Amino acid sequence: MKVYEIKSGNTNCYLIQMFRSGKWVLIDAGTADDKKFLEKIQQVTPLEQISLLVLTHGHYDHVGYAAELQQNYGVKILMHADDQELVENGKMDFPPANNKIGKLIRWYHLRKRSKKIYPPFHPDIVINQQTKLEEFPELEFLPLPGHTMGSIGVVYGEILFAGDLMMNLFSPSPSWFAEDFELLAQSMDTVKNRKLSMIYPGHGKRFPLRALL
Repeated sequence: MKVYEIKSGNTNCYLIQMFRSGKWVLIDAGTADDKKFLEKIQQVTPLEQISLLVLTHGHYDHVGYAAELQQNYGVKILMHADDQELVENGKMDFPPANNKIGKLIRWYHLRKRSKKIYPPFHPDIVINQQTKLEEFPELEFLPLPGHTMGSIGVVYGEILFAGDLMMNLFSPSPSWFAEDFELLAQSMDTVKNRKLSMIYPGHGKRFPLRALL
């Protein structure tokens, strides 16, 4: 598998090419504030070549171009059922924070706008549990609730594309923001009990899972 990191603001999106089939999968779709997001993808592959967009959760900085990719380029969208209402309404609340820096970041965003708005859409593939797709047998879609109720990760071998379950701003850590921190901790336990080596987070540089063990 080839992995290309596509930055969108301070959000990491990942464009991956399957080793066996050569198919392209995009993990998360950036923020609509990033006017060059699609251009960045096209520097790697034509947008029409993307077979699947996986949304790790329904927040504005991860789904900004999902509607355009679906409607204009025929890209199918996969996400968890518990975040479906978010994207069909096209708005989100900023989740609570569990430390001072996180609370300051949350206050700053809420001061600018109480809700984040983005183009709404209807996902093509909605999952409820740990799932594999016949078309992408190398990938496993793993529910990891906490940051949002419908957060998921994408597992490829010993690699986890973790969305916002984890972050690596000053150092690797569980997310500072969650709708349910108890569920977030349970999802962290799920990850720690898997045979995983490398984490690709939604924010910050990739890191080995052992940094959190």
